[in-house]
Amino acid sequence: MKSLPAPRLRRAAAAALAVLALAGCSNASPSVVAYVGDDSISQGQLERAVAGLSATLQGGQTVSSEAVLNTLIQGRLAEQIAADRRITLTDAKREGVLASTQLAPLAKVPGAREVVFDLADSQIVAQQLGAKAYLAEIKGRDVTLNPRYGVLDPEQKTLVSGRTGSLSEPAGAPTP
Repeated sequence: MKSLPAPRLRRAAAAALAVLALAGCSNASPSVVAYVGDDSISQGQLERAVAGLSATLQGGQTVSSEAVLNTLIQGRLAEQIAADRRITLTDAKREGVLASTQLAPLAKVPGAREVVFDLADSQIVAQQLGAKAYLAEIKGRDVTLNPRYGVLDPEQKTLVSGRTGSLSEPAGAPTP
């Protein structure tokens, strides 16, 4: 068996290591909208949440996918922080938070329930910890957003409006 010359062997080894490193770092799946710690939010979950909320609207009203995704991310963060800090989240607590809002009826709509409960979870955990401590907890959490859905503010873990995660730049208007 013929052996490779040292420079070619080093290049081949470096290429193999690069492929392994990139594969090991990537947990990205095209069907995942965001990774929140070890949890994920799938495209299907986002679509069901948007559809559930849309079903409650009157003609001409629309639901912002961006706002729904922000709420789903914040809900996952709140659940993880609650688990780490031993804060109990129950349907009764969630319904108590929602009772004084116009969102309470949405808790009875299957697709909308998860979204309004995520919103309630964020409020419950923020009230238990205090706003400043809650924001510090959020800042320290890992959230990875699929670039197709935009750019995430690293401090608050919310989508930045009007920004895209795309690596390509839009072409400028042609000059006359």
